[in-house]
Amino acid sequence: MTDWLGGMRTTADRLYETDLIGRLVFLANRGANQSISSGGDTASNALQWDEVTLDVLGGWTAGQPTRWTCPRAGWWTFQGAVGFNSSTAGTVRECCWYVNGGLISMGRSHPINMSGIASGALTVDARSVPRLMAVGDYVQLVAGQNSGSALDTATGSYRPYISITYSGPP
Repeated sequence: MTDWLGGMRTTADRLYETDLIGRLVFLANRGANQSISSGGDTASNALQWDEVTLDVLGGWTAGQPTRWTCPRAGWWTFQGAVGFNSSTAGTVRECCWYVNGGLISMGRSHPINMSGIASGALTVDARSVPRLMAVGDYVQLVAGQNSGSALDTATGSYRPYISITYSGPP
């Protein structure tokens, strides 16, 4: 879809496109604990969304619970966070954005250094990242930690979440 230009005809597709700009189209969270392996952020630590609150464009399926797949080309803004259960072992807790199975530029959160932090649940916010996506591209929120053993994500008010907003046409 191109930008609006003077003299363009109003079509249903152009109106729909305009209506989507700035709209939250996907919101999900992880209500149950998920085990996150130690050793860094890898695609195997992508969050599996088990409570989908909103999926306006049908980009999520239970068969691939870690992915939201882009249904239309354009700019999308990702937001999210990962909550970890209590552990003072290791030094790093982080999360990052993967698109099509790989870490993206500007996709890594500022890792939290656990040195001196008391035991307790901890939330790491992902960077809010705008990204140009093509139809069929998929995004995942991936957790990372280095406690030396698997660490569960938190539940309750610390649970992980993801939200995706349509930001505009390509």
